[in-house]
Amino acid sequence: MNISLTEKVVFTDDFFLAEDEGGIFIVNSQQEGEDFLLDDVAAQMLFALVGADSIQEAYEDILELEQVDPEVLKKDLLEYIEDLKNDGIIKIIHQKDGFHEEEMVS
Repeated sequence: MNISLTEKVVFTDDFFLAEDEGGIFIVNSQQEGEDFLLDDVAAQMLFALVGADSIQEAYEDILELEQVDPEVLKKDLLEYIEDLKNDGIIKIIHQKDGFHEEEMVS
């Protein structure tokens, strides 16, 4: 899949973030026990992605906070997005001319 940095990342209807003393989790509201504990890096990337208007904005936000090679961050971020999408956790919103066009999740 070719992901554009102008696209937006949002959770699918079944998933959301939750936090407790044990950490930050991706929770599947449809299947009990299908929760994912996030490490600090994964949580930071996911918060940036779902809180930004585009993948580019999230990338720039993370780059400001972390001292990391920009190309390494871009590669890791795009791979993370691909993994989350393949797991059905997020979907990519194509943003064209001010309109949002949801990509169909297969």
